[in-house]
Amino acid sequence: MMDCKKALTDAEGDFDEAAKLVRERTGAKMADRAGERSAEEGLVHTYLHRPTPGMPPKVGVLLELNCETDFVAKHEGFQELANDVALHIAAMRPVVVSEDDVDEATLEEEREFARKQAIDEGKPEHIVDKIVEGKLQAFYKEKVLLNQPFVRDDSRTIRELLEEFQRTTGEKITVGRFTRFQVGA
Repeated sequence: MMDCKKALTDAEGDFDEAAKLVRERTGAKMADRAGERSAEEGLVHTYLHRPTPGMPPKVGVLLELNCETDFVAKHEGFQELANDVALHIAAMRPVVVSEDDVDEATLEEEREFARKQAIDEGKPEHIVDKIVEGKLQAFYKEKVLLNQPFVRDDSRTIRELLEEFQRTTGEKITVGRFTRFQVGA
């Protein structure tokens, strides 16, 4: 009730605007709480990319996209989200789902390479660590699915795309795992 009153005040008495504010705010609260819940429902989506219509596919993706209820998993919007994420994986070739999935040996190798490169370029020692951190962020953006700009709208990352859908459903949405196949690779 208090949320409704505050929204009406914020909307300066405009009922339609207040209703919109309530939906946005309660959706955000539900999405915040969704982070504490587990997403054990969902679907496995297949995506086949054909470079030319009528030709056999050259790239395929298997994607596990999780949610909390089978009701959401059956929703057309959830299936469209799965297709968009799979299409993105086919196009952008991420290696892992999240930063936590990057093994420590790979990170250390990237750090050492970036450090050596900065030193070889004659960069001052006091900024080498900042350069290394910047290179690591670029590595994450290139290799980590959730950090990549969405191929259809590069103003949003895949993480933001999932969070947006999470806000509309109020359910936790996660990428379980994926595999990308390519002929000849």
